[in-house]
Amino acid sequence: MFNGPFEKRIFTTVLWAILPSYFLALFLLWYIDSIFYLQALVTIFLSAIVGFSFHHFYYDLKDQFISLSNLVEALNIGDFSLRGKAESGQSGHSDLIRQVNKLADSLTTARYDFKESQLLLAKVIKQIKVAIIACDQQGKITMVNPETELLLGLSESKLRHKTLKDVNLGQLTELKSNSIEKLTVGSRTARWHIFKDGFRDQGQQHSLYIFSDLDLLLSQQEQEAWKNLVRVLSHEINNSLAPIISLASTLDKLTARSDIELEDKEDIQSGLKIIQDRATSLKHFLAGYRVLTHLPQPQCKRVDIIPVIEQLVSLLNYPVNLRVPEQAELMIDIAQLEQCLINLLKNAHEASGKNSEIDLLIKNKANQLVIYILDKGPGIQNLDNVFVPLFTTKTQGTGIGLSLCKQIIEGHQGQLRLSNRAEGGCQVEINLPK
Repeated sequence: MFNGPFEKRIFTTVLWAILPSYFLALFLLWYIDSIFYLQALVTIFLSAIVGFSFHHFYYDLKDQFISLSNLVEALNIGDFSLRGKAESGQSGHSDLIRQVNKLADSLTTARYDFKESQLLLAKVIKQIKVAIIACDQQGKITMVNPETELLLGLSESKLRHKTLKDVNLGQLTELKSNSIEKLTVGSRTARWHIFKDGFRDQGQQHSLYIFSDLDLLLSQQEQEAWKNLVRVLSHEINNSLAPIISLASTLDKLTARSDIELEDKEDIQSGLKIIQDRATSLKHFLAGYRVLTHLPQPQCKRVDIIPVIEQLVSLLNYPVNLRVPEQAELMIDIAQLEQCLINLLKNAHEASGKNSEIDLLIKNKANQLVIYILDKGPGIQNLDNVFVPLFTTKTQGTGIGLSLCKQIIEGHQGQLRLSNRAEGGCQVEINLPK
């Protein structure tokens, strides 16, 4: 009848709840003088009612606990579809059923969220262009992504349960995280950025290795840089060589004649002047590239830049509205910062026109200082090319200024960004680490 101590406690509790009233009723019945048969009949009737009530109360309570046990057991084995039926009204049992149902709903939502996160992570790992390897405590490979399969020339099923030494990557365990090393991965020898970390899976410690090919990335960036350089050089040199070749041919024909008239001499002089101008332009063009390639390393020292900026602005011949904090210290090369700000403020002034003012704001943030330069000009039409050397939209522009500013800021481990403002004009944002 009893399957455990809990059911025995239920039986005892029900028994003690019913028997006192039952014995009291019997005592009163037999204590009062009455017909024996009537006493016996009432005793039998009371006993039947008590037995039925006891049986109903005991098994009803037992069934409620069995239902709860089944619900919790279903949750424990991962079946979140079962729900208990709670009676209307407030009672301890009904409240417990509702809470178990809410727990099942929460676990169902958590399971769907977890599966969606797993699917997203699997897609990212599959598409990311870096190699990823996971190993267990024994150093055996448990997971690789398609990029690793491509590098090693083996499928994941063939790599599973192999060790890193089996695929000639045993040195990964000895390298520090976030290091750059020259390694041979599969058939490719290159400089790799190595990232190492640990994680736990099913209670067991695992190791994670992520490595990306720096040579490939640098090669792609180098090729793109050379393309931009060749494009700009070809454009500028061709623009200069075309009139030089044409004029040289014309001058050659004129000088071949013995009878050179005064008008022809003037044409020769004019042609020579154009050749001289184009040659000078080419000289300035190459000098501009020299400035970009020979910028010295910044000589940084910690200074308060507010007085420096205030003095710089006071020397300008156009108004600049300053909104700066009382103090802003940076590790900076003052000469290079001044050169950068003068170029940017000059650009803002030329874009705004004579009557428009320029705003210069400085904001202190947690780990960096942000400088904003705002103008009210027409904005920039081609933002993608503003930092390409010698690209300019000005009639007399050299196309060196913004490229030089970008190089100066990046030399200080900062970032220079340009954007068009919604209310009109351009915004320059300089982020510098403190």
